Amino acid sequence: MSASRADTLELIGTPLAAQAAGSGHRTIAAHIGRPLSTVRRWLRRVPENHVHWLYEQVAQHAFRLDPEILVRPRRWPSLLGWRLNVLAGAALAHRRRAGPELPHWTRIGLFARGNLLRPPLRT
Repeated sequence: MSASRADTLELIGTPLAAQAAGSGHRTIAAHIGRPLSTVRRWLRRVPENHVHWLYEQVAQHAFRLDPEILVRPRRWPSLLGWRLNVLAGAALAHRRRAGPELPHWTRIGLFARGNLLRPPLRT
């Protein structure tokens, strides 16, 4: 996450996980108390090609931390859910090694090099 963004990785990551589990943007916005347009914008900034990029970033960390993460992920109804599940597994493995000081979404943000969301297109 860049320093210019006002929202934390946890606040942005939670809606991504909710969408991956099948929730819609209206339900998510109401649950986290953010404007519908903001949540919709976050969710649109994670298209399939970015989901693949996220997986590539975390796969190397996951393999180093616990190779089993990559072969036993939970089934999800979407590609985003499956990829986020691997990210979460890597974050948990990292926590076991490094300690509980960092929140999970912060760890995931580190694995994703601060790019949980695809950067906005420049016009």
